[in-house]
Amino acid sequence: MLLKFTTLDLLNTSLADVSTGEHVYDIVTVVSKEPVAEEPTFVVHSSTSSSSVSSPATSACSSFSAPSSNTSPSPTMTSSSPAFLKESSSEEEEEISPTEYRRTTVTDASGALAAEINWKGRHPTIFIHDEKVGALTDLFGSTTVRFMPKILAIPTRFDTELIWTATADSLTLFDYDTESIRGTFHQSVIRLPTSPKTARSKLSSPSKFKPSSPTKGAFASSPSFSSSETNQKSLKSTFIPTHMSGLGSNYLEFNAHPLASDTEIILSFLMMEILRRGRFNLTPYTFDKPKLWQFKGARDLFMRRLRRNTV
Repeated sequence: MLLKFTTLDLLNTSLADVSTGEHVYDIVTVVSKEPVAEEPTFVVHSSTSSSSVSSPATSACSSFSAPSSNTSPSPTMTSSSPAFLKESSSEEEEEISPTEYRRTTVTDASGALAAEINWKGRHPTIFIHDEKVGALTDLFGSTTVRFMPKILAIPTRFDTELIWTATADSLTLFDYDTESIRGTFHQSVIRLPTSPKTARSKLSSPSKFKPSSPTKGAFASSPSFSSSETNQKSLKSTFIPTHMSGLGSNYLEFNAHPLASDTEIILSFLMMEILRRGRFNLTPYTFDKPKLWQFKGARDLFMRRLRRNTV
């Protein structure tokens, strides 16, 4: 499956199925003066887990990027919220008051509610279909994150062989059983349709690797482009990164899993993007000023490259 974000603000956007051009999910975030009701109302569908929704986790990057001031980094850390993954200044912590409430809803093409995130300051409570997942750590297969120099690897909760892997330049879902990529988040790219004869038969990957263990540092950075086969209709694409925040489009590409709904996979990808930004000191998402966030991201990227080339 290949989905395109229609805007760069991942908390206020639509998801379009590239194969059909139809909008399949809408993501909307609104401010609430009072705490949102704990249990949202979901419409029960007779469809299988493959008909699920994408959910807006990207703005949560703020929730991960502000650990408490008394938290000290260590090789392995456990927390009820992944906020410990990045240290930040007191100014960053005050950007969103703990008393502010927001509600992010994900609706399908029929308008039915499929997922919801209730925000209290930076801390989300996640609902997927009729399940109350809970906090961010409840969405993943472990509350312990082991720090590695260039990799963030977190297991999924639905399959012990699947690992969310993130580097400073990439975000993928890796299957250690088959040594294959099961999903990729393409950010700030230009998509070009590819002839079926020239495209590879595997899901596109931002890195060329077959790691045997996440501790061996085998996750490489993105190449200049990648090609993919995304669904049964042999839809294939080549993704050319622009290397500039706000330039190009964002795509989410993944294979369905029998033990998890598409909604959970999409939501987890977006949450992992937030974790990735916190872990590798990338520009965090802000709730109120997404355009300013994009400009700041482009500026930070330029400054990092300038420092790298002048050292």
